[in-house]
Amino acid sequence: MSVEMQGPVPKESRFTTESSSLMVIVLVFIWIAGVLAVVATVWSLKEQEALVELQLEAEQTASQLHAALDSFEDIASRVAGLRTVKTVLANPHPQGLETLNRFLEQTNRSLGSNKIFVLNHVGVVIGTSNYADVNSFQGYDFSFRPYFQQARLGESATYYAVGLVTRGRGYYYSAPVIVGEEVIGVAVVKILLEPVLEHLKFQQHGFLLVGYDSVVFGASDRDWEYRTLGVVPGPQREGIRKSQRYGDARLLPLAIPASEDGNLFSDDYINLDANGILQRYLVGRTLVREAGWHVFAVMPRVELLRRTLEFCVYYSLIYGVIVLLWLYWRKRAEMQRHVSSVNHELERRVANLTSELTSSNTELQRLVEHYQRTQSELEATQDQLVQTAKLAVLGELSAGINHELNQPLLALQTYAENSKKLMERGYNEMVSDNLDEILQITGSMHSIISRLKVFARKSPPEPRAVEVGEIVQASVGIMGPLLKKAGVELVVDSTHFSAEVMCEPVQVQQVLINLMTNASEAMQGMDSPRVEVRVQHDLNGLRIEVEDNGPGIAEDLRSRIFEPFFTTKSKGLGIGLALSRRIIETLSGTLTAEAAAEGGTRFVVRLRKYMR
Repeated sequence: MSVEMQGPVPKESRFTTESSSLMVIVLVFIWIAGVLAVVATVWSLKEQEALVELQLEAEQTASQLHAALDSFEDIASRVAGLRTVKTVLANPHPQGLETLNRFLEQTNRSLGSNKIFVLNHVGVVIGTSNYADVNSFQGYDFSFRPYFQQARLGESATYYAVGLVTRGRGYYYSAPVIVGEEVIGVAVVKILLEPVLEHLKFQQHGFLLVGYDSVVFGASDRDWEYRTLGVVPGPQREGIRKSQRYGDARLLPLAIPASEDGNLFSDDYINLDANGILQRYLVGRTLVREAGWHVFAVMPRVELLRRTLEFCVYYSLIYGVIVLLWLYWRKRAEMQRHVSSVNHELERRVANLTSELTSSNTELQRLVEHYQRTQSELEATQDQLVQTAKLAVLGELSAGINHELNQPLLALQTYAENSKKLMERGYNEMVSDNLDEILQITGSMHSIISRLKVFARKSPPEPRAVEVGEIVQASVGIMGPLLKKAGVELVVDSTHFSAEVMCEPVQVQQVLINLMTNASEAMQGMDSPRVEVRVQHDLNGLRIEVEDNGPGIAEDLRSRIFEPFFTTKSKGLGIGLALSRRIIETLSGTLTAEAAAEGGTRFVVRLRKYMR
């Protein structure tokens, strides 16, 4: 094919290149201006949407908390008004205390609260629903708790705190027990807040549950809990510490206003400490008035940025489609102008190429014919190599076969000589028994020879559905004498022999015989050599494993043993494993080697299972 030399770039081409560069710059500028306009418009809209969304979620969280607390609101006052409670507080004898404990236990179980307990006038627990537990409140002094102090003054109270005994977050209702005009004790109902707070963590956004003391009592992120919004003054911190409301929590600052003059309880944004880094969050707020809690629903500002960028992506896609359509029509018009000038040149080149293609086609046909001849010769060579390998295996087996046949032949000779003598003496019945033994021995010899004839026969592959046990037993029948003579123990697992595969049985036999031969040679000179043959299911196929307890194959050599002419033995050409892998691959299977669990090497033949 001729090649034409390119001349100097025409002036029209340089002008087109400069015009295209300018067009790209203009298009990019328009795209950037559009992105900035989208960001400016969408950011404000998305910010307002997010604030409404967070406000609704904060109100939903508050409603859930209110619902969780509301059903227990009057229980403490009802318990305080019971005659049993008043009687025991007035006269706390042992029998009455036991009755009170059982009553509180049953009441707590029926109401579904966490704990119900009664304190005497000095704040010591004299009866509790968990009296039988390891962490029983019995005898504890809770006089320092505000819910006791307020109830002691004759008023019902609510309180939330971390439990001193159980360490669980709870909400407490307390009511005074009044006899006449005297407060003789306090009844307290505790609700466990942990399940409620865990349920709130499944909401779409994060949340903060902040008490009137500015301490975060519950949050979607555990790192935010028991920390403060802003800095808590020293006297207030000391009061919190004395009440042990949050256990031994350090009450480190969590949040600061988003602006210098901002308010954590009114700004749209709040800065929260996330893993040691202050991050800005958009926030919605509401109150749970009966508990005195502020509920914050928070969303990272980066989420607002992500939502805005989504619209930037949509804008970019639409802009890109419009630009591509414009470029398409522009290019199409240019191409139509260009096609007419190119057609003439193409017609000239086609004429030149036609003659060159004719000669190339002739050369290609010659190469194809040469390839086909080479392929046929290669297949014939491979078939001959397979046959040669089978005959080589038979040569290696000859000593064992000779030993296997010699014993039956000696037995035949012995039975024949005995039969002749018995006939001369007229013992015809004993002669008949000898003849039966001779028939059995000749049948055994015929079985051995027929297996060898089938294995040695040179015939084209005829795949068929065959039980894998038939293949393994035929291979073991041929290899048995050789392994026995070499002192190798042969173990065969016949559990899955009934499974069928589609293959040429003699080809798979040749592979298995080659693997068992290699295993026997690898264990020469070893104590207690053993070869195991087993069949296992493998997804939609079968695994035939040949495993020895020899020295194994080094990992760096394991990937090379299937290379033609590579061998680690002192004799042999190194084509056995390469040929075996080729045979299995023609059956759409695989042959691999791996280290055995107890040392040695395991060869695995994988074949497709035949499904009827």
